[in-house]
Amino acid sequence: MSSLRERSKAKRRELIRRTAMRLFAERGYDHATIADIAAEAEVAPRTVTMYFSSKADVALSLANEVIGRLLAVFKEDPGLNFTDAVDRWLTSEREHLDPELAALNSAMFEANPDLRSLGSTELSEVVAFAGPAFKAEVGLPDGHPLRGVISAAAGAALTQYLFTSMHKAEQPQLHDEFMHVLRTLMRSARTDAAEPSELPA
Repeated sequence: MSSLRERSKAKRRELIRRTAMRLFAERGYDHATIADIAAEAEVAPRTVTMYFSSKADVALSLANEVIGRLLAVFKEDPGLNFTDAVDRWLTSEREHLDPELAALNSAMFEANPDLRSLGSTELSEVVAFAGPAFKAEVGLPDGHPLRGVISAAAGAALTQYLFTSMHKAEQPQLHDEFMHVLRTLMRSARTDAAEPSELPA
């Protein structure tokens, strides 16, 4: 059970995060400063930086938490294939859903599309970490030219789904639809891709 002090710190961190996301949506990421966030949250600027090292840290905090939970699935059960791990992650994300925070996050990214590129970097690292599970499911040998293409496509699909699901959290059918698309992508690589020696010169 968390102490009163720990709960107080968690509430303060969440206030700072939500305040920052709102300001990034209203004023733009480049125009909202740490001082602005502190003033709106009624804390000292050093309190903001005590919880978040930079503006990027607070802006990507929710996305990084979500991505961290995906990484944890791969670490906890290395035997899962790639799409089963993603499916388990998406199912568990429903337990963490905070509609208000998701709405703030969505508004922030809509107002600052360049932030997406920062978030997608973290997700690409997860896809790289999941390499063995990805390799086993996609069924393409090392060195096959389509391995990188399929990996990039899966990473891009996960990135887009992450932001879409945050924006449209009220549509649970997105989960099943996305998993169908992802599994189709992986299956098509396994069944349709030619071996490098069979590719035209």
